[in-house]
Amino acid sequence: MPAHKRGKKSRPSSAAETPTQPQDPREGEPLESFKNTGISNLYSVAKPFKNPAYKSTRRWKNLKQVIAQEQQSGASELPVDFPVYWNIDAPPSLKPQKKYCDITGLPAAYADPKTNIRYYSAEVYQIVRTLPPGTEQEYLALRSAHVTLK
Repeated sequence: MPAHKRGKKSRPSSAAETPTQPQDPREGEPLESFKNTGISNLYSVAKPFKNPAYKSTRRWKNLKQVIAQEQQSGASELPVDFPVYWNIDAPPSLKPQKKYCDITGLPAAYADPKTNIRYYSAEVYQIVRTLPPGTEQEYLALRSAHVTLK
């Protein structure tokens, strides 16, 4: 059975039959847009990532400079509900508030039902169970969830 029928790919037998130019990965695409450029091989054209002659005119300002500029530009004549840097108000978020572990600070998926302390994993839960009395109120006070008796 011939080699081409057995699934094997035939190889060129001499160096004269091998292609001398690299294959274009965009072969088959229309090249009408490149015909008018006068460039025969687009891979040989240098394409620098950045223009070495470019100079940025952007000047970074800190908060104090931004507020001073807004006050000088006449922000006092603007309407009361016009947003400026120091009085921007945003509506409350529609996403639920993220909950973090009171011990480690990692995202907490669990909460102790007795003490209401949030914890990250089973290892942290073992620490929560061994806390001395009153310590859990100190952890809850850090996130303003402690119990205050009146």
